[in-house]
Amino acid sequence: MAFLLSNYSSALKEVILPYIKDNYPKDKILVDQMKRNAGVTFINDEFIAPVRSSRHGGIASMATDDANVVSSSGASYTRGTVSVKRHSGAFDISDLVMKASASSKGAVESALQAQTRSLTDDWGRFVNRMLYSDGIGVVSQALGSVGAGTASLMYPDANLDDGRSIDWYGTINNDIKVDKYLAVGNILAIGTGGVDLGTVTSVTGTSVVMTGSPAIVASDSIYVADGSGGGAGSAEIEGIRAALSSSTGTSTYAGLARSTVGWTPSFGSASEALSLTRMENAYLSAREYGAAGDAIIILANKTLYRKYGDILTAMRRTVNSADLLGGFKGLEFAAGDGNVGVFLDYDVPDGELLVLNLDTWTLCQVEEMDWLSGGDGEPLLRLQSTTKYQATLVWYANALCLAPAANARETRKTA
Repeated sequence: MAFLLSNYSSALKEVILPYIKDNYPKDKILVDQMKRNAGVTFINDEFIAPVRSSRHGGIASMATDDANVVSSSGASYTRGTVSVKRHSGAFDISDLVMKASASSKGAVESALQAQTRSLTDDWGRFVNRMLYSDGIGVVSQALGSVGAGTASLMYPDANLDDGRSIDWYGTINNDIKVDKYLAVGNILAIGTGGVDLGTVTSVTGTSVVMTGSPAIVASDSIYVADGSGGGAGSAEIEGIRAALSSSTGTSTYAGLARSTVGWTPSFGSASEALSLTRMENAYLSAREYGAAGDAIIILANKTLYRKYGDILTAMRRTVNSADLLGGFKGLEFAAGDGNVGVFLDYDVPDGELLVLNLDTWTLCQVEEMDWLSGGDGEPLLRLQSTTKYQATLVWYANALCLAPAANARETRKTA
C-alpha cells in the first residue's frame, strides 16, 4: 500500500474525530448533559440570548366589572451576550511514521491511536475545568520563586494578583492539587495579565520549572497561554464561577447587571462544615426560581461528596450509588420536591457545592468541534521547514446561563 496523505486525513475525519466526540464527555457530566445552543443566536462573534429584564406590570384583581384594567406593555426583555471563545488541541506526526505505517488502514489508525487517546482525555479535562471556572483562566498561583524560572505553587486564594478573578478561597479540603492543570509543554503566563511567559519543562507536585526565566513573585496568577503567549485573562469559557459569583465579586454577567430579574444567584461563603440544612436551603433557593420539571443536579468534589454520604449514613438512609441521570451514578437527595442526584466531579472547585438547573444552561458553539483544515480540505497540515505534519482540533464555543437565580453555589465548605 503506497503512502497517501489522504489515508491519514480520512482516518482523522472518519474514525478519530467520531471517537473523540463520543468519548471525551463520557465521564464529564456537564459536557454530556448541557444543552447545545438552546435559545441562543450567533452574530458577529457573539452568542446572544433574549432575557426577561422585568416582571409583567399589567396583572391585577378587579374590584368591579366597571374597573379599568391596568395598562401595560408587558414584561421587558433585553439580551445576554457572551463572546465566542477559541479552543484548540494539536498533535504532530512525522512523515517517517506515516510512511512506515502505510501498509494498511489498520496500521494508519494504530499510528494515530496513542495521540488520539491522550488528546481525548486531556481535552475533556481542559473543557471541564473551564466550565467550572470564570473565563479568566487562572490554573494555579505562585507561592513564591525558588530559583530562575521555578515557581512554588498554591491553590488560588483571595491574595491572587489578578483582581478580576472572583471568590477564590485557597485550599479548603485539598481536593484539587496545585499542579493538576499543568503539563510539560504548556506555555504559562505569569503575573497580572500574564505579562511574563515560560514554557513548562517539568512539574514536580508543588512546583513548576519553566524555560524563559519569567519573573515570579508571591501571589502571581498562573495561566495557560496560547502558542503566541496570549489569552491570559480573557480567552477561556465563562463558566459556573462567572455566572454564579457573589455580588461583590462582579456586578455584571453576560453584559447584564446582577439586578436584572433572575440574574442574582444564591451564593454562600460561610466557612463551615457541610450540613443537610445548608444543602436544602441552597437547593430550595434554586428551585424557587426554576420552572416546574427543570432538571436540577448537585455537584461536589470528593470530600463533600463523601460528607454527604456520611450525612445519609447518620440518618440511616441508603447510601448506594444509583443511575440518576443518563447513565451517571450519584447519591439521592430529597428536599420536598422529589429526588435529585448528588454527583461526584473531580473538577468541582475545592470546597464548593453546586446546585445547577441544567435547563438554564447552554453550551454555545458555532459548530461542533472539528479538525482545522487547509485550503484543500485536508486536516493534516505540514509544519514549515520540518518533516512533520500537524492535526489541530478546534472548537469555537462558550457557556451561558439564562437564569443564574435558578442555581446556587456554596463555597468554603468542609467535612
